[in-house]
Amino acid sequence: MRVLSIHGVPLIGLYVRVTEDAAIVGVKDRNIEEIVAEELDVEVVQTTIAGSELVGAMAAANSNGVVVCHHTTRKEIERLERVFDVKVIETNMTCLGNNICINDSGAIMHPEIGKDVVRTVSDFLNVDVSTGTIGGLKTVGMAAVVTNKGGLLNPNTTEWEVDKISKLFRIEVEKGTVNFGSDMVGAGLIANTKGYIAGRDTTGFELGVIEEALNFID
Repeated sequence: MRVLSIHGVPLIGLYVRVTEDAAIVGVKDRNIEEIVAEELDVEVVQTTIAGSELVGAMAAANSNGVVVCHHTTRKEIERLERVFDVKVIETNMTCLGNNICINDSGAIMHPEIGKDVVRTVSDFLNVDVSTGTIGGLKTVGMAAVVTNKGGLLNPNTTEWEVDKISKLFRIEVEKGTVNFGSDMVGAGLIANTKGYIAGRDTTGFELGVIEEALNFID
């Protein structure tokens, strides 16, 4: 566990996308790459996606691969292919990381995302998919962080949503915040089953909730 900022900003989940074995880092910063590789025990690829450093917002990924929008360049795809199987998706919702919350068992997607996108993600990433909200938010990728062991959800998540998420992702989940009260937990936290990194402004109390939510407390 450690806390981190990128460009002086604690919204680290916007700049990094993590799976069990790999991570995408959007900024050219050797120190950030080394921290992510060490803390989460992953192989790191540094690239922008669709010209943006905000790869956490742009890409959704699990152990089976990564999905990106059709604005992703050939050079960016080639970089990603060093580490990931890559699927390019034609969609108006280009920020797939914002609009998909996923682990290796399941995914929840923005309620207005196209049915063809739902089918593609389900088939390519080999997950059961549902559409819906988390804490009433349609940008489900920013509203939660899930791994294969646990999950931290937006504090406004309803009990009905909690039940749905637990069953779909096959994990126990908790509600909480990051970065001194921010409810956009996906923007301020990156994690897999081996570790996590929280935004620099995350309090000790919040870190305790994260540890429990992600099942790092024995």
